[in-house]
Amino acid sequence: MIRLSLRQFRAQGIVAGVLLVVFAVLFAITGPHLAHLYDVASKAQAACIASANCGRVTVNIGHLDKFLELIGTALVVVPALVGAFWGAPLVAREFENGTQRLAWTQSVTRTRWLAVKLAVAGTASIAVTGLLSLMVTWWSSPLDGFRSNRFGIGIFGERNIVPIGYAAFGFALGVVAGLLIRRTLPAMAATLGAFLAVRLAFSFNVRPWLLSPLHLSQALNPATMGFGRVNAGPDTLMPAPPNLPNAWIYSTRIVDDGGHSLTQSVLTATCPQLNAIAFPPPVSSGGTPPPDLRDTVIDCATKISAKYHEAVTYQPGSRYWALQWYEMSIYLAAAVALAGFAFWWVRRRAS
Repeated sequence: MIRLSLRQFRAQGIVAGVLLVVFAVLFAITGPHLAHLYDVASKAQAACIASANCGRVTVNIGHLDKFLELIGTALVVVPALVGAFWGAPLVAREFENGTQRLAWTQSVTRTRWLAVKLAVAGTASIAVTGLLSLMVTWWSSPLDGFRSNRFGIGIFGERNIVPIGYAAFGFALGVVAGLLIRRTLPAMAATLGAFLAVRLAFSFNVRPWLLSPLHLSQALNPATMGFGRVNAGPDTLMPAPPNLPNAWIYSTRIVDDGGHSLTQSVLTATCPQLNAIAFPPPVSSGGTPPPDLRDTVIDCATKISAKYHEAVTYQPGSRYWALQWYEMSIYLAAAVALAGFAFWWVRRRAS
């Protein structure tokens, strides 16, 4: 019965292998072209910085942009699909059909029955995801180096070693869901939902605090100050992001020496002329037109800078690999814990 279930997994593995080969060929064909575009953009950026008037330099990757979105989505989805299509059916199908009883009445113990399944399918799941992550990291490295945004929510989970932890966790989660639910389709749906919930919760609520962020205080620069609103808040002064290469910037705030944020009342009292910009009078009312936005913001920021400064919370670029290892280790530990629960359940509770 072990051979029968693993034969079904082997067919799925062949499909995964074919897809890996297809991706490898596409990467090999498009990779040199992407590197050439990056080289051209890097030279343009260097020339731009050397000039007196430098605008923003971008990389025009054309049709490769869609391909980049495709492979990025693939690495986000693959660990969830591993759990849903490899992990969940691995044991749920056996309980659904009752074939596990025949294996257990023969010379195969419950522990060996589950161990073989986890070893073969789990190793293959990690290997497939790891190879895909390696190819994506190599292919997109020129563009990632140009953008310097390795901590982005999407990019961080699509590169290097973190996807390995996702795959191990997704697979173990699928196996446990199959053991508890014992029906293939419901177990697959539960795996997808649970995996997505864990990924989102971890990315937004846990990853930022795996390492204590650093704090930086610097004087306000009126020349780079903006004016607008964040989310649905009121219009306010907005400092430009600091020059911290490859850093993950959590927040930039305008605060006083006591750490208190700039309030709307203080801003209005200090810069009443901003009201004419935030709430311009209707044209039909015959009111005077609002003053120039740029000059008004610079004048306001100059006044505010006498008592306020910019406070930055961030992770330096040097911590990128530490966060990669921490996150992968946490997901691997969770996978081991789920596997241990699966062995306990099969030996003590399964019938």
